Amino acid sequence: MIPGALPPKKALSKQPKLKKQKVNTNSKKSISVRPSMNESRFATLSLAKVHPYVVNTNDTRRQTMLEACGMRNSVTDSIISTMLSQNTTDKNSKAAWASLKENFPCWDLVVECDDISKIEDSIRVAGLAKTRAERIQAMLRTVKKERGEASLDYIRDFNDEQVKVELKRFKGLGPKTISCVLLFALGRDEFPVDTHVLRITQKMGWIPPSASREKAYEYLNEMIPNDVKMDLHCLLVRHGKVCHRCAANGKPQFPPDDGSKLECPLVNVSSWNGSVPVQLLDKFGLGEKNTKIKTEGKQGIVKNECIPDKVKSE
Repeated sequence: MIPGALPPKKALSKQPKLKKQKVNTNSKKSISVRPSMNESRFATLSLAKVHPYVVNTNDTRRQTMLEACGMRNSVTDSIISTMLSQNTTDKNSKAAWASLKENFPCWDLVVECDDISKIEDSIRVAGLAKTRAERIQAMLRTVKKERGEASLDYIRDFNDEQVKVELKRFKGLGPKTISCVLLFALGRDEFPVDTHVLRITQKMGWIPPSASREKAYEYLNEMIPNDVKMDLHCLLVRHGKVCHRCAANGKPQFPPDDGSKLECPLVNVSSWNGSVPVQLLDKFGLGEKNTKIKTEGKQGIVKNECIPDKVKSE
């Protein structure tokens, strides 16, 4: 666990119990699956040494949630700010958020606004202004009509699945956005998968190259232990923006100022011992049809071909 992190409510201490599958003889068919719990923690610690400020920021978040029992930040604010962060830069999303709050200090004003172009102008810097404005206003108007106030704070009383069902009905709230709301606004054990997380976990061989973001989200949420979910998510997002090796097309958004290349700590992340039934991958659509595998030895152990050569030998 990262120093200063709160203990998880319920650590993912063991894999789901699934039926055993046999091959050829009476041997077990299993697969060396990544990431193991230890590998997830090792990756978190390795990245934390390079990006300590990310963990420090999360420690502040955790302390705030602890002191305020998770009630300090508005859920509505978190949802709308997350909607504004989609498909744009942090700088633009923050500017759009500040402008929106300045022009509409309370959400009832957005509900009552008859000229949607005013909302669009407030968030134009984030791009897709018309679409975002329509979705934000429609969501707030629906909640106002159903609940009597333009607030989504009522979802605090929902369990995780109820939150997902409730938010999914609003346009613009997909799995990644909802996962971020669960993690950062409600303090739940979630592992959002954005473009950086997807790219890096594919590169490390944790999921197949063909895996969609939705399938990766379902799978990684089950595999990654709760105690590192927030830190590992934030560290991977940050790392994907600054590391030449892990950035899209080798071009980081924020490369080192001195022109050097960051020494990527993920090169040394090991494939830890441990295996689980191959059905676990099939459960998330990441099994034999989507993963290149081979059978070795009399025991029928299936090795994941996605694992980088450097890691396979360790």
